[in-house]
Amino acid sequence: MPCRNQRRNSETMSVESNPAGLPPDLSGLCVAITEHAPLPIATVDGATHILRYANPAFCVLLDQPLERLVGRPLQDLLPARDECVTLLDRVFRTGRPERHIQKEDAKPHPVFWSYTIWPMKADEHHVGMMIQVTETAHFHETAMALNEALLLGAVRQHQLTDAAEDVNARLREEIAARALITAELSQKARELAEKARLLDLTHDAIIVRDMESRIRYWNHGAEQLYGWSREEAMGKVSHLLLQTEFPIPVEQMAAELHRKDRWIGELVHTARDGRRLTVLARKTLDRDGEGHPAAVLENLTDITARKRAEQALQASQSLFSSLVENAPIGMYVVDDHFRLQQVNTRALPIFAHVDPLVGLDFTEVVKVLWGEKVGGRIADIFRHTLETGERYVSPSFTETRRDLDVEESYEWEVQRFTLPDGRYAAVCYFADTSERHALERSIADRAADLVRADRSKDEFLGMLAHELRNPLAPLRSATEILQTPGASVEATGQAVEILSRQIENMSEMIDDLLDVSRITEGKIELRLEVVALEAVLDAAASLAERGIEARGQEITIKLPAEPVFLHADATRLDQVFGNLLTNACKYSGPGCHISVRAERAEPLGEEPPEVIVRVRDNGIGIAPELLPRIFDLFVQANRSLDRAHGGLGIGLTLVQRLVKLHGGSVEARSEGLGHGSEFIVRLPILAAAAAPAPPPAAEAHNTPHRILIVDDNEDSAWTMATLQGMRGHETRTAFTGPDAIVAAAEFVPDVVLLDIGLPGMDGYEVARQLRAMPATAGTFLVAMTGYGRDEDRALTQEAGFDRHLVKPVDLDILRQLLRERP
Repeated sequence: MPCRNQRRNSETMSVESNPAGLPPDLSGLCVAITEHAPLPIATVDGATHILRYANPAFCVLLDQPLERLVGRPLQDLLPARDECVTLLDRVFRTGRPERHIQKEDAKPHPVFWSYTIWPMKADEHHVGMMIQVTETAHFHETAMALNEALLLGAVRQHQLTDAAEDVNARLREEIAARALITAELSQKARELAEKARLLDLTHDAIIVRDMESRIRYWNHGAEQLYGWSREEAMGKVSHLLLQTEFPIPVEQMAAELHRKDRWIGELVHTARDGRRLTVLARKTLDRDGEGHPAAVLENLTDITARKRAEQALQASQSLFSSLVENAPIGMYVVDDHFRLQQVNTRALPIFAHVDPLVGLDFTEVVKVLWGEKVGGRIADIFRHTLETGERYVSPSFTETRRDLDVEESYEWEVQRFTLPDGRYAAVCYFADTSERHALERSIADRAADLVRADRSKDEFLGMLAHELRNPLAPLRSATEILQTPGASVEATGQAVEILSRQIENMSEMIDDLLDVSRITEGKIELRLEVVALEAVLDAAASLAERGIEARGQEITIKLPAEPVFLHADATRLDQVFGNLLTNACKYSGPGCHISVRAERAEPLGEEPPEVIVRVRDNGIGIAPELLPRIFDLFVQANRSLDRAHGGLGIGLTLVQRLVKLHGGSVEARSEGLGHGSEFIVRLPILAAAAAPAPPPAAEAHNTPHRILIVDDNEDSAWTMATLQGMRGHETRTAFTGPDAIVAAAEFVPDVVLLDIGLPGMDGYEVARQLRAMPATAGTFLVAMTGYGRDEDRALTQEAGFDRHLVKPVDLDILRQLLRERP
């Protein structure tokens, strides 16, 4: 790069500083060094070596102003075939610095040029090259001048020769020393410029502080991060300026830094605008030549955004984990190695008998739960989803657990998803529907029961219509007989018996219906007393005696040797065994045998003693399909194909419920149609023999009464008045509530037989007004109504009635009440 005009123009050329031509990354000390360096320095970049910067010495070298140099390829500025261009190409290609010395045959003596070219890098990428040029012409001129002076001095004055040689030697040494110093200064300047450039190129904040924590260096990155300029920060105490929050005590941090010469950790700083910044601090301790701490270099990277992202990710993961753990459905994950990887809380109970769980082979797990066949099928579904990505949904799954031996139901689906490491996994979502499935099955069973009940209801209504019509024909015929003039005494007597019998049958049917309703609703009360079993069975046999005799059947009763006493309602037990014997009679042919056998049961531990009563017949028997439902309501019709036996089919239901009310049980047995049937009743008995019941009180004589009969049914009122008149009582009738009040005031009865459902004023209000009237305040009030529930009885008692009789009124009971009334 020789330039012959250098010396000619060096004293006349004006070098102007052009800040606009300076690279933006050179500032401060670096700029001062390069601008005032005595050596030519330039920077180029690109494969064509475009000149980007030249210091004043370089401009003098090329005898060109800076404006004409910047932006031009270097080879255009140099003589043809200049070795500098070849050297630049090699440095650009290899990325290694090069040095070259070139000789120029100049007049009056040769000139030697020294080139030093090194690459400049940022972030490991070439951004240009720097060139330093040194020429030795001025040193050579000085040496020649000295030699000429010495030569002239030798000619002029020989005696000065030795002194001249000494001066020449000292000058050479001084020149060499100065050249060495110049080279060292150039190298240090280059190193300092490179370091300054690199420190300012980095995005991190670089701070150097002394051992008193005062800032000695503050790079461009620190200015950008914290907001204070270099001039503002220099000399400040770093932790006070930045309001540093330390993760550990300062003393502990300092001790670690002195021990290891470095410390890495996170700090919280406050910027000039008040922003709180989290930085990753890398502190390095610098020691002097004697090993004493001299300064601390801090490389600070802003990780505020990363920390926020990490916190947001952590919060998101925590939220997601919480959602998964607290999800209302079970979830578990099977990885591509077919091992259970994760199970949420809702899913854990399913795998309760598998421990440890996570990491086990999924096929083995499901086989433990569901057995070989079902477990294998489940494992195949998971494998298929993992291999193909095809989603599997099972809206209904019901199987028996092998480990628990219970049936469980689930809704479940399997989907494939990608794990963070890129591998596939299968996730199963499921909901335990066992309770819902059981409920649905219960509802289905209940619906079937309702269908059967509805069918039974229809059959019952048909039977009820049939059974209610049956008595009407003989009742109408008997009435016609009684109304026919000239009817024989025998005919009228039979007609009266028919009327009595049919009315009794209808009353029994209505009473049974009412009893079943009251027992079903839990509104029947037992009148418990000490009862002899023998008396109960004798009374029941009397109830069935007429039918047994009419069919020519035989009945035998066998009792234990010792009397058996029960704490029971005798009337209800009469119903129980009366129904059983009546059924045995109805469903057995003429001449069949009916047996009743009672025996004490063998005591079982601390269970109370029991008596077992077996009622057996050799009649038509019970079909196997009917036997499980024999005690259900309205199943009588199924026992035969015709209606020859009659009845509503509620007798056995009544038997079962009355026996349960007494703390006992009843069961039916039969070997099928044509093989008869057996009903077995178990009842608790008293351990000790009880005293016999007192004899009944002597029958009271009839006392005539003044009886007011109030009923909106005039026929009912008239027949009751006529009957009571025939029995010696004085009677009066009324058909409305207000009429009853008037009649009572006029007639002043001592007995009132009062209906409840009256026009104008109901029976309850009539009773209250009668109690309020002085003349009838003590009158014996008897309610006669079709309502017989316990709450109906409570209402009549509250209104002031003395007795409550249900229609059709049992005339024997009424007769007994009137006899007991003084």
